[in-house]
Amino acid sequence: MQPPTAIKRRLNELGLRSRLRARPRLQGRILAPAGLRRRLPRAPGLYFPFYHDVPPEYGNDLRRHLRTLQQLGPMVSWDEALRILAGDRPLTGPVFCLSFDDAHLTWRDVAAPVLLEMRVPAMFFLTSGLVGQPGNLTWQDCRDLLAAGFDFGSHTVTHHRLADQDDATAAAEIAGSKREIEAELGVEIRDFAAPYGHPTVDFGERDVRAAREAGYRSFATTLRPAMHPGDSPMFIHRQGLHPAWPILALRTRVHD
Repeated sequence: MQPPTAIKRRLNELGLRSRLRARPRLQGRILAPAGLRRRLPRAPGLYFPFYHDVPPEYGNDLRRHLRTLQQLGPMVSWDEALRILAGDRPLTGPVFCLSFDDAHLTWRDVAAPVLLEMRVPAMFFLTSGLVGQPGNLTWQDCRDLLAAGFDFGSHTVTHHRLADQDDATAAAEIAGSKREIEAELGVEIRDFAAPYGHPTVDFGERDVRAAREAGYRSFATTLRPAMHPGDSPMFIHRQGLHPAWPILALRTRVHD
């Protein structure tokens, strides 16, 4: 458990990030100097970089990020990443597993074409209650992405912070999204990503238990360190990125 001061600091950071998110180029320039003290991965480790929206003006930037990661190691599916954690596949260098959060229409229009062109697998963590809302995917869009070979997981129904919900509401957010996505897409949903994703601030052990009881095999956070065989799939570490960031800023999130 983090001390209260650490929790308050994290909440302040979240507020700053929400303001900077509207200006991702500026955000990247602010982060970049810290990247001078980091290097992109060279040692064996499993990394889970993730994005949200990919507006058209950042399509080429996403390509640049993915090419940089591909030069370091393979990009694998979520299934393959879990096999690495289980020790069923050797980890001899950096390996990357890509995902996207929410329900952005640009997944269909920008991200998916880039991923298919570059043969990069990806997991789309879907906030089920956002589907069909203006500016977001429709269920048919999701079916088309599934047919193109992409994977889907759950990101709750409403994207509210689980830690702010009572037990029944949090459990309904976790299990309800799974049921709705399964009903619409006709596939089992086995993987979950917590909104915001920081332990003790955004979710707790209660929510990990609820996810396990709902039938999920993995639970993704936004802690950043690399993962290795033997680490728990119910506490995946992911590194949040924006395609507008320069590579130096990427190094602040994905590094040895």
